[in-house]
Amino acid sequence: MRSMTIKNKITLLYLATYGSVVFALSITLFMIFRTLEYRRIDGLLLSFHNDIVNTYKYAGEGEKRLLSLAGDENLGFALYAGEKPLASFRIEPGVLSSVGFGTGTAGDYRYRASLESIEGVDRKVVTFYRLEETRAHLNNLLLIIILSAIFTLLFVSLVGMAFTRKLMKPIEQAGDQLERISRSEIGGARVKVENTGQEIEKLQLEINRALDRIERLVQDTRQMSSKIAHELRTPLAIMKTSLQLSIEKNSSPVEMRLSLKGIMNELDKLIRMSEGFLLLSRIESAVPLEMARVDLSGLLLETIEKIMILYPGVEFALDVAPAIEMRGVSHMIEHAIINLLDNAARYTTDGSASVRLSTGEGHIVLEVTNRGRKVEIERPGMLSGSSGATGNGIGLTIVQEVAKLHKALLLYEHRDGINCFTIRFPVR
Repeated sequence: MRSMTIKNKITLLYLATYGSVVFALSITLFMIFRTLEYRRIDGLLLSFHNDIVNTYKYAGEGEKRLLSLAGDENLGFALYAGEKPLASFRIEPGVLSSVGFGTGTAGDYRYRASLESIEGVDRKVVTFYRLEETRAHLNNLLLIIILSAIFTLLFVSLVGMAFTRKLMKPIEQAGDQLERISRSEIGGARVKVENTGQEIEKLQLEINRALDRIERLVQDTRQMSSKIAHELRTPLAIMKTSLQLSIEKNSSPVEMRLSLKGIMNELDKLIRMSEGFLLLSRIESAVPLEMARVDLSGLLLETIEKIMILYPGVEFALDVAPAIEMRGVSHMIEHAIINLLDNAARYTTDGSASVRLSTGEGHIVLEVTNRGRKVEIERPGMLSGSSGATGNGIGLTIVQEVAKLHKALLLYEHRDGINCFTIRFPVR
């Protein structure tokens, strides 16, 4: 069973809200008219009642007593001695004989009863007003109010439906366009809907921003997949060739050991690449990383010691300012430094590399230089390529992503045969 649409829910809300309001107003309006009508009747009864009482008291005796009963035909009276009728007009004498004193309603009559002294004898005087016509008028009025309320509610519902349709139209347009985009390549497609307010404008803006991020993610994923395939192909091809040659040539134990050593080196490269890809995936994930104070000077010196053990034949020139700290993710910064130093030591052509760490102009500056071939740039914002026999693109990509994570700027310059990589960390 399909769930109710938002449009239908809003329309139902209109009906429920305005229906309750219209119903309450209709009942209130009817009660006001009814109260006013009964007050009018009570006013007529009071005036008529006083006329009857005064007529009996002061109009003389016997046949000289005159009653002026001209006026509303719904008015009448009855005169009682106790409950015994003495006189009545427009009513059966016994109908109102048992009503109490005061004003009230009995059946189809609105009455007023009082005990009056007439010729020295207490008499019960009851005047009344017939309610048949009044009730018929009130019923007709109630019917008119109900019909008016129904038409008002229908009108409000139609207006509400039109308003809801106009309100929901941009959302439906966005949904249709997103459905079409999801069935094909994004290819620069964006959502464009009718602007009916700031909320819709903001919704469209955020949807298009999300599509921008998705498109960049898809492109980066494809490029990364291509890069991974490219990076893996070379060491795998080398290992395969080494094994084939060893098998076909019926190699000696010495040659076999050399071949296996080469394969081990290629496996080490594969392991380093896989670690790099894992680090990249973590950097590019949406999981927030916790920043903390990092002793950059100490971290750099410790990392240089590790690299010097791996490359004992490379001479490092150090210019590291002491006690430089920053906020960041320590192990990722270390990974970026290792990649820069490893590339500098691996591909130096004169057996030397230099490292400099300094501060100035609101930045912490880390420079790693070596003499070697120029690193080729594939496209703006993505450092890759080769400065030797083996590609170092994944390492430089990791450096770039770590720099981006820390709001830092990664710069590269090749001048007079010297490669210079610079990371400018903001001071925070």
